[in-house]
Amino acid sequence: MIWNSLFLILLVLLLLSLGVTVTTFMASYWNYPSGHALKELHEIGFHNNTDEQWVHIDTFSAMNGISRFCESDFPWRYSKEERISLQEFQQRNFTFLINEHPVINGFKCLFTEDGFSRVRLKFDFPPILLVNQPK
Repeated sequence: MIWNSLFLILLVLLLLSLGVTVTTFMASYWNYPSGHALKELHEIGFHNNTDEQWVHIDTFSAMNGISRFCESDFPWRYSKEERISLQEFQQRNFTFLINEHPVINGFKCLFTEDGFSRVRLKFDFPPILLVNQPK
């Protein structure tokens, strides 16, 4: 009898541990929206042309998923220069911008990428919901 109870407790703990692991894994996966954005941009940009593509990556994006490992070779060129004013982007001849601003004059928003925002508990199944918001 005691072994059956112990087995049941261990099984519940194992399932609980698995649930927490999956939840934290998914939160971590969605915590790097800029990396997903750069990957999507590479897919869009390759279909446009073979001219040099200048991409500016702002500080927020660089801290949220973009690293040197995400960058591609020619025709892509990258700038992570800081303290560029919004008005100055047009003068710099950037082809694409990856940043946190929803509107920048002279540029069209091609897409937004959702990122992890918070955990919401609910009285349904599954009891934990990961909430994503555009980043």
